[in-house]
Amino acid sequence: MKFERHHRILKELSISGVVKVSNLAKSLKVTKETIRSDLNELAGQGYLTRCHGGAFITLDSLDNVAKNEIAYVLEKYESAQKIKKGLSAMKNNVCVIGSFNVDIISYLPRLPSTGESLLADKFIFSPGGKGCNQALAASYADSDVHFITKVGSDHFSDYAINFINSSKIHKSVIYQTKETQTGTATIMVNGDTGDNVIAIYPGANMTISPDEITIQKEAIVHSDIVLVQLETNYEALQQTIRLAQKNDIPVIINPAPYNDMVNTIIDNIDYITPNETEAGLLANMAVNDIESAKCAAKIIHQKGVKNTIITLGSKGSLAYDGTQFIYSPAFPAVVKNTAGAGDAFNGALASGLAKGKSLASALCYASAFASLAVETPNASDMPANDSVLHRIQGSHYKQTISTH
Repeated sequence: MKFERHHRILKELSISGVVKVSNLAKSLKVTKETIRSDLNELAGQGYLTRCHGGAFITLDSLDNVAKNEIAYVLEKYESAQKIKKGLSAMKNNVCVIGSFNVDIISYLPRLPSTGESLLADKFIFSPGGKGCNQALAASYADSDVHFITKVGSDHFSDYAINFINSSKIHKSVIYQTKETQTGTATIMVNGDTGDNVIAIYPGANMTISPDEITIQKEAIVHSDIVLVQLETNYEALQQTIRLAQKNDIPVIINPAPYNDMVNTIIDNIDYITPNETEAGLLANMAVNDIESAKCAAKIIHQKGVKNTIITLGSKGSLAYDGTQFIYSPAFPAVVKNTAGAGDAFNGALASGLAKGKSLASALCYASAFASLAVETPNASDMPANDSVLHRIQGSHYKQTISTH
């Protein structure tokens, strides 16, 4: 009987990605305690991840032995084809259209007050920009990334081109302009807490044109997901979304740095990923805890967004699809710099969704990825995929799924 139950559980997970204890107990006509025991046993074997009230499957994190065992179990019941296809031929292409900035980072004993000068403890010159950071994150999450950006024709542009071409990013298109300089970001970091303030000069990022986006149509329409931010100009962003939606390619908008114009392009958007501040601006309310995030997520959903994912810093993240909420706590981390946390989360989330993960599973992966990223000194430093999987497997991570 247990073998049959395990088969039913794995089959349901292969279809929906998430199962609930109460639903399984009812359909299998056993007690909830029996189902919890089954889920714990399967989790111990690495087939799934437990969450509050149920479990979700993490196909991409399974080793080859586990994958073969799942396929064998389902094959005995003539239902292996779907899961085997998912295990062996998952999609994995992410197209990132966004900024490249040169990050100029100063580490301070504390953040200065207005008019105050402080001596920095350390200074770093680093590649950055939300587009570049998110492309790097998706690449380190083992996705094939096509990154489209624009820089100036200056010393910083040479640095940008050399860095991108030597990075883990699979493919890139780097436009250049003589009209303005390469984008920069001046970052001050509290060396003790990792808190930061950032001043961004967008420069060449704002000169990428709709025509330059159209030239890259093939990269967009052959991707499994498109990821954009608000550090490029509005018309190019519109064209990117138009091309993706016309070809049924899901789009993630990371609405940062926040601009009210985002309200004109989010209708029918697949995913939006604001932080607490950005969610508050989108919903016209204060967002400072999980309950207020739920209220904001509902308001944002009413604007036409299919999936709203609000990142809550050390409190984790909250997702809403119009029906249910998924609360994903943050993984514990020894924080050195939070400047790249959001970019790490977004790139890893895009990677997970491109691979065909359920939203819950992709959020778990993105949370673990971001927790490792904040343990590094630079916003562009990203963890290896194996390290992320190790952190997930070594934790007792539980998400909460609810309808209210």
